[in-house]
Amino acid sequence: MKRLLYILAIALLTPMSSCAQKAKKAQTPKLPAGVTINSLPTVIDKNDVMSSIKSQLKGKVAVLDFWATWCGPCMMAMKKIDPIKEQYLKDKKNVVFVYITGETSPKATWDNAIKNIKGIHYRLTDDQFDTLLKGLGIIGIPTYMILNTDGSVSYDNIAKGGYPGDEIIKAEIDKALAK
Repeated sequence: MKRLLYILAIALLTPMSSCAQKAKKAQTPKLPAGVTINSLPTVIDKNDVMSSIKSQLKGKVAVLDFWATWCGPCMMAMKKIDPIKEQYLKDKKNVVFVYITGETSPKATWDNAIKNIKGIHYRLTDDQFDTLLKGLGIIGIPTYMILNTDGSVSYDNIAKGGYPGDEIIKAEIDKALAK
């Protein structure tokens, strides 16, 4: 009788764990080559968000793009910068492209959008994103910042916002690479 109960228990539990594993795999979106999702520590002071992001990018020139999925100008700017990004990646330059947004970009929409955006992606909590934008003085998106390999700011267009243009982006990346 004990053996029968044991076999029954195993039979009932095995499909459940198998289904749970399949469900877990289904929740992790398969990302194309060149698309990475970075996360911050689960417990982080909202005032430490930028320093945490910078620490993950040390040693690389980083082009930071503050954006949202619902922002038309953000999406248009991403299309404009794509050929520039592709050239730096093709030339194997020490540059990473980083996309930072908050929860105003719905998760499903964000998951779908980033599949077409090569780079490193952060989706912050609204509190983290708002604190980050306010702390940096960003009043609108898209906004760009370029970091030197040591994490210091080489360039930003925080005062103006918007896409600064291909020539400025290329010149500022090259300037950061030359340091």
